[in-house]
Amino acid sequence: MKLHYKKEHISCTNYKSESYEGFGIGTLTSGSNFNSQTLSVKTNFLIFILEGEVEIIPKEGKIKRVIAQEFFFISALSTYEIQVRVPGRYIYMSFLYNDIKLCEKHMLESYLKEVREASEEVGILSVRHPLNLFLELIDAYLRAGVNCKHLHSIKEKELFIILRTSYSKQEIVNLFHEIIGMNMSFKAAVLLHVDRVNNREELAQAMGMSITDLARKFKVEFGESVYSWLLKQKNKKIIYRLAQPGASVKEIVYEFGFSSAASFNKYCKKNFGNSPRELVRQLKDKHIDNQNLKI
Repeated sequence: MKLHYKKEHISCTNYKSESYEGFGIGTLTSGSNFNSQTLSVKTNFLIFILEGEVEIIPKEGKIKRVIAQEFFFISALSTYEIQVRVPGRYIYMSFLYNDIKLCEKHMLESYLKEVREASEEVGILSVRHPLNLFLELIDAYLRAGVNCKHLHSIKEKELFIILRTSYSKQEIVNLFHEIIGMNMSFKAAVLLHVDRVNNREELAQAMGMSITDLARKFKVEFGESVYSWLLKQKNKKIIYRLAQPGASVKEIVYEFGFSSAASFNKYCKKNFGNSPRELVRQLKDKHIDNQNLKI
């Protein structure tokens, strides 16, 4: 496919430039990996493997292998790593829950009530007809540089129609189980604010709720207290930063708002059982047990 009048297309105000919305295409390089904590914007992903093979490594649960012509869903709630086993290509659709239209939200919530139970592991499905044709067309658009926001919006709606008509309710629930609940909009709002708040009080203010109402609803939706959950999110980010090559403890102290290196050292010993420098060494050697960390 050849894109005519490319300059006019990319200069349009409706040209999609953000990588965290709509469809995109990527390359799987052998030995590479992807970690959810690297994302600046927490978003949901549907990932379609066109060629190649990957392994999904969740914080808890079994490692899953995904081969060509299969797809899976990873929510913004997840802590996961994806490792490439066989090089290839993939197409993804990323979206925030608030972007899903009312019809699709109703579909997901109604399906949950109709199926017996949902699997708690990552759901993997095969690409069926006509989804294969849909992906071929998306591939052609993306390779040609067609990135109109309106087109992406239309194609997102079309994708949900294909899923609804080509897959069973049980398959769809298993696929999206991480974001299907009695109040998914609440979860989505929490995820939108989590990187901008430091404590329960700030989250309650951002959500426009009283601390009491937030605590009660949070316990129902997330199964733990606001304090415990926020602490885990912070600790995940700290561990990820410490694991990066050339990690600077001084920069991390500043980045996470600690008053001094001494206070960060105390925090690490309390939450991770070791000093920051010892954690860096263990993470580098991969001699660290996540079960002992408060993440």
